Amino acid sequence: MASNTMGRLTDALFAQLERLEQVDASDRDALRAEIDRSRAVQGIAKELNESAKTILDTARYRAEWAGARKAAMPKMLEE
Repeated sequence: MASNTMGRLTDALFAQLERLEQVDASDRDALRAEIDRSRAVQGIAKELNESAKTILDTARYRAEWAGARKAAMPKMLEE
């Protein structure tokens, strides 16, 4: 898998979910730290999704303007 793909983002989100699920809820400091980390990952994921949408829209519009029937998939969105 390429290093900067939406698949990698999905993997990172699921890994963070697993870390959050594994925290001992009675350890409030560890739980708070993992929640903070989750919020940071969520913020980055949101920005990456917005960027991917912009990249995909740009590729689609570029293909339309060039008269192409099909746009090439941006590398970021390839699996």
